[in-house]
Amino acid sequence: MIAGYADIEGSSENVGRESFTKLVNARFVEHCPAPDPHLEPPVVDEKGKKKKTQVEEPPLDQRVLAAAAPMESMRFFLEMDDHSEEKGNETTTSVRSGQKRKQDEGELDADKKKEVLWRVNVEEFLRRLRHKACIAHVKSKINEEAAIVLSAMLELSKQSESGLKAEKSEYLSINAIYDEVIKKEGGLGMDFERVRSLLDQLGCETLSTGMDESYCIDIKEIIELSQNEEVESLVMRRYGPEAYRIYRLLSKAGRLMETEKISDSTFVEKKATIAILYKLWKDDFLQMEHVKTSTAKQSDFRLWTINKEQLQKQVLNEMYHAALNLKLRIAHEKDQAKEVIKLPKDKLVGESNTKYVRWANVTRILESCLMDLDDAIMLFHHF
Repeated sequence: MIAGYADIEGSSENVGRESFTKLVNARFVEHCPAPDPHLEPPVVDEKGKKKKTQVEEPPLDQRVLAAAAPMESMRFFLEMDDHSEEKGNETTTSVRSGQKRKQDEGELDADKKKEVLWRVNVEEFLRRLRHKACIAHVKSKINEEAAIVLSAMLELSKQSESGLKAEKSEYLSINAIYDEVIKKEGGLGMDFERVRSLLDQLGCETLSTGMDESYCIDIKEIIELSQNEEVESLVMRRYGPEAYRIYRLLSKAGRLMETEKISDSTFVEKKATIAILYKLWKDDFLQMEHVKTSTAKQSDFRLWTINKEQLQKQVLNEMYHAALNLKLRIAHEKDQAKEVIKLPKDKLVGESNTKYVRWANVTRILESCLMDLDDAIMLFHHF
């Protein structure tokens, strides 16, 4: 019985070790930062004053994090120890009990010194979710084949991405891209020319050196297009189709436009255009500038544009408030139905069953909305 239990325990340990190794190889876990990082003291001159450098030093908290972070070569280093085998061999050697005790104590001290702490690599999770968002956007805007090609490019270049918000992939040869595409589900039927055509549809930058073709994808641009689409959807729901057309025109123009020009381009009456522009401006979706002409007949023009960086902060702030309201509503619904929630299923009859079903349906809808909102928040905050 004891031997059998030991076999089961050893088997479980091996399974756990294999699973952990897979997580490390996939970069889902990494070494923890050093608990006591060493910071270089500031450079001082002969008079005891700090020397001013041309490059401004980062804040102290960033310097501490940078110093504590393990070297890239050590972040995912996994040392496979054979401690259990060594311990088994030691039991067969004939040593005096006092010497063995000292030896065991020494091994424990060595193990403490070698102990490595691990943590979840949040950056890797966010990077993969960022890639997933890019693929979903391309799939909806172009087609599934383009999404497969993009997925292949992101898979090939993920190890070379520096930081979470990498703007572009590295240049990848078309041969490497094709080899990765045919490994994916739905990619086996594509030929070389089809892959090349899809790379052009994706707007990839091309680098030709002799007979070799290399392609680079602009990840940042795809994320920005997804963010713009999210804001446009919000404008459509809140202000209607005419406001959507006006906002989309200004978003694509990326410059100041005069009221009459906006009205003519969107086929919206000037009076309605002015009302919509003021509504969007009042809610901080647009910026307005007054321009006065100094001609014989003085006139006053109003120019409109979008400050996307400021608008994204505004939209993200609204999303945070909406997420809070949803959580409060979920908690309120649960509190209102707490009596029927506690009842066993066989007691849920008549009115109590109606209340329970209503609570379950409302909660399901609210939680689904919260999940969608979480995705949108991640798009603006992390990506």
